Amino acid sequence: MTAVIVGGDRVAPYQDYLHRRGYAPVRHWDGRRGSDSRRAIPADARLMVIMVDQVNHGLAGKMRRLARERGVPVIFCQRSLPQLAAELGLLEGEGSCAG
Repeated sequence: MTAVIVGGDRVAPYQDYLHRRGYAPVRHWDGRRGSDSRRAIPADARLMVIMVDQVNHGLAGKMRRLARERGVPVIFCQRSLPQLAAELGLLEGEGSCAG
């Protein structure tokens, strides 16, 4: 299962975490180049993680739209491994929202 991380510079901890959760390979697009907004989501992608504090709103919105069209779940998170873990747990049905 391939995962794509959009945004961020130092994403090795996130890549390692996703790899341990069974996502391999984990691809990273830094989102700094204009061409990143024209990239196609890999055919084997099963998850997209958008680092919201590292990309502009336009790119985040476009990646979200493309992922939805392909049926790929999207996780929006800041530079926080615990937040990524919590969001992934909710996505995979391991947690629940209290309230």
